[in-house]
Parts: sequence; C-alpha cells; structure tokens
Amino acid sequence: MFLTAMKGLGALQSLATRAMPTKSIVRNVQTDATTKDLVTKLRNQLRYYAIAEIAGRPFLITKNDQVIVNRLKDVKVGDVLKLDRVRELGSKDYTIKGQPFVNEGFYDIKATVIEHPKSKLIQIVKKKRRKNYKRTIEHKQTHTVLRISKVDVNALD
Repeated sequence: MFLTAMKGLGALQSLATRAMPTKSIVRNVQTDATTKDLVTKLRNQLRYYAIAEIAGRPFLITKNDQVIVNRLKDVKVGDVLKLDRVRELGSKDYTIKGQPFVNEGFYDIKATVIEHPKSKLIQIVKKKRRKNYKRTIEHKQTHTVLRISKVDVNALD
C-alpha cells in the first residue's frame, strides 16, 4: 500500500513538472563604468536615504534619525555601529538597489547607541471560561535607541 501511494505521488509530481514550462531569466549586470557613473550622480545629490537592515528588520534611515529597535544585547550606550546590510541607497532623483544588498564599498553608514529604555507596562490576561482560571502577566519590552550619525556615498576611484 505504501509503494502504491508513493507511485501516485510520483505521477502527480511528473504531471506538475510537465504543466509548468521552464523559463530562463537573464538579468543584466551593469559594467564598472556605468556603476561609477551612477554612484557619482548619487554623490552629487544633497541628501541621501538608505533602507538598512538592523536586527533583521528593514528601516528607512537618513542622517540624524532616531531608530528604535528591539534590544541589542551586545552593545553599550555610546557604542558606534557600522551598518553593513543596506538594501537600497538613494536620493530624490537616483536610487541604487541591491540584490539583496548593496556593495559595502558604495556607502558608509554609522549609528550611535543612545539608550536602552523600556516600553510602557503591558498587561497580558489569560482566562478560560467556566474553569475558574485567570492569570495576569505584566511585562515591559526592552528597546535600543540608535542615532544615525553618518550616511555617505563613497567615491569610486
């Protein structure tokens, strides 16, 4: 019985592969001269933004922004962090998107740890009806506040 079920699954799998045609996707990769030209155009802009991953979540950041993230345990107040996981770098007119991340040689982004506050008190109530069961749990979530101190686009030589 087990073998017949496996044979049936194999038949379904072969039908699924036959039904969907395969397409080859070719992505255009820009040359070095074009990349340098685009980075210099971006450098000529007044202000930059970046979409950076901090603690696994993407944040849209600019210079002097405050970012509140879940607690980063391995940093202290006053530490300077170099953000190296940037998905997108741009300005009003130009944008550089990474696949999935932009090359680290294109930018320099630094953040300073300001404080480690706690959120307001959250009450969690668990209750089961008709069972005389009720529990209340109180919790304060810890956060880390970062100040984005530097967002620059490097010159490519």
